[in-house]
Amino acid sequence: MPMNNLIFKSRDELIQVNLDDIVYFKADGNYSIMVLTSRKEQLLTMNLSKVYLTLDEQMGSQSALFEPVGRALIIQKAFVFSIQVLRKKLVLVAPNSDKYFELSVSKEALKTLKKTQQIQPIKVPIEAQLRELQTRKIYPLMLGQNRLGRKSNTTECELAIDNGDSKISRQQCSIDVMMDVETGNYAYLLTDLNSANGTYLNDERIPAQTDKTLLFGAVIRTGNTEFMLEKVDLDKTEML
Repeated sequence: MPMNNLIFKSRDELIQVNLDDIVYFKADGNYSIMVLTSRKEQLLTMNLSKVYLTLDEQMGSQSALFEPVGRALIIQKAFVFSIQVLRKKLVLVAPNSDKYFELSVSKEALKTLKKTQQIQPIKVPIEAQLRELQTRKIYPLMLGQNRLGRKSNTTECELAIDNGDSKISRQQCSIDVMMDVETGNYAYLLTDLNSANGTYLNDERIPAQTDKTLLFGAVIRTGNTEFMLEKVDLDKTEML
């Protein structure tokens, strides 16, 4: 599986961390503190500007997954749970966990963050898409988490399925797209999100909250609907 790590180096230390484990960075004088989903805090011997430069150098355009908030924070945007401008509070939450992180942030910084969060995520061009086999409808995948579920007014999913299949849960499964920052290769992980009727990969039910690697040509079944992972340059009727 491709690596999905960031490396922070100084004269006396080297720190390697998985992107998905980083919640935010906060300024600490001339240094920075990296806060992980485990709540561990790691001191980095570089200021916040250098941290952002490191993200840009190692991740390229994918550094857009992180967002500066004011002068004292850099957060992982996908972890935003609540922006409370009047209370000057920002709440982040690690996916698939009950770990919340409450931060005090200025009103001005929160207003700016709120505007950026309301903008539709940019679809990062990648090589894969999902195709619904019954209707042939295409669902583009983007870098990061792609939650799939039945379309609902109360639950938000990146891949909202509106085909009348009531056996698909509102939060059915997730396809996480990760990029190896060194090679530019992608990895695709399928996770069932504790759905009522289960998620099947190539006719085999996968355990809830367990990552399964997807290869091109894999068939995912949710309820009575089947999807195939395929390359984006395939002909409309061609399947791997």
